[in-house]
Amino acid sequence: MQNEDIKDKDFVNQVDNVNQSVNDNLIASKLYNNDKKDDKKSDKKRNLFALIGFRYRALFPIPLVIFFLIIAKANVLSIIIGSIFIILGSVLRVICLGYLGVKSRGEEPMIANLITTGPYRYSRNPVYIANTFIALGFSILATGEYGILYSLLAAIFTTLYYILYYNYFVIPAEEEFLESKFKDKYIEYKKAVPKWLINFKPLEKEYGRFRFLPVIKTEPWTWFFIILLYITILLKSNIIKI
Repeated sequence: MQNEDIKDKDFVNQVDNVNQSVNDNLIASKLYNNDKKDDKKSDKKRNLFALIGFRYRALFPIPLVIFFLIIAKANVLSIIIGSIFIILGSVLRVICLGYLGVKSRGEEPMIANLITTGPYRYSRNPVYIANTFIALGFSILATGEYGILYSLLAAIFTTLYYILYYNYFVIPAEEEFLESKFKDKYIEYKKAVPKWLINFKPLEKEYGRFRFLPVIKTEPWTWFFIILLYITILLKSNIIKI
């Protein structure tokens, strides 16, 4: 009888252990699924912010433009240095958009083919580097009379403003689209070429070609606003007098 009681107790303990194990697994599974749901929610929030940021990316420089127009005091040195950055950025931008094409200028990420040649061989986001150069040039141009220290601080702030905005509100939406469309092809490119810094290693395969037609179709308005802002800063600084 004692042996049977012991066996019954052992059996009951085993059943309890199994039940406990099942409960633990269920709890762990629920926690895992909840974590996955939370991750999906946070990913959706990030994607939503990125899509909004991408759609309205043409508007985010406006606060800086207004600020620099208000404080504009250019001098000869700031005109020279600022103009160098503006010209370099504008030329790089033309080259980039010649490879990208017209579709890249839409409100949502859209591109027909993966581009890995030209400036895209060296950086995944050369057009944003170009835009940052242009903004950097205007920050230097507008602050010349305030001294080197203020011009330097303005340049640093402008650069950080652009890089942070692109990093968190534009590039994620683009990369999500590119990964979904080009899959392994883009992932390999992403591994080989940095987001911002320069890649000097040759790529196994390069895709894309330069066409001037997209530049003619899309860039005249950009040039118009660059020239208008440039002249306005010089007028405000009394460099040009009417």
